Amino acid sequence: MKIRIIAVLFFALFFFASGKAQNARFGAGIVGGLNASQILGDDTGGYNKLGLQGGLRGIAHLTDRSDLYIELLYSQRGSYQKGIIDIDLKYVEVPVVLTFKDWLDEEAEFYKVAANIGFSYGRLLNATAEGSKHDDIVNLFNDNDISFTVGAEYFTRENFGFGIRWSKSINFLYNKDKHDPGRNSLRGFFLSFRGVFTF
Repeated sequence: MKIRIIAVLFFALFFFASGKAQNARFGAGIVGGLNASQILGDDTGGYNKLGLQGGLRGIAHLTDRSDLYIELLYSQRGSYQKGIIDIDLKYVEVPVVLTFKDWLDEEAEFYKVAANIGFSYGRLLNATAEGSKHDDIVNLFNDNDISFTVGAEYFTRENFGFGIRWSKSINFLYNKDKHDPGRNSLRGFFLSFRGVFTF
């Protein structure tokens, strides 16, 4: 039910922003890219789990050099080491980030770089695990993920750019103190490499 409400609210914002594209206050865009993720506590290291990330972006232009982004994304995350472990997590993710722009292209009249910082809410859609110490308890994984996120974007044109974003879960995917002290707690990290097209 929560996901349906979030989706309805976001799509309302997205289409409102799209309809107001000529108004300098609002914008909208499409985001697509790749996640590289890992999980602290799974006894492996490295951002080896690759997955897709993509969805929609609503934009509120706060000032000439700052924006507020609200995104609705499908996001594949988890942990992977060939022949050893594969934790596969699928989320619907709603990042809310503040963006600060710099490096004005005076001829084309747009800023080339942007730094962003914010938080993201993720809702776990599906979880599977093979080779981990948590294979039999994926049903106990936290359905809700709250992450801190920071990143940067570079725009080659006013409506097209690419960027990188790093995110760290604030809460546990699996909390051993809540369930089983004999197993490690799990906390997710991931890098996102993305392209964005704005209307």
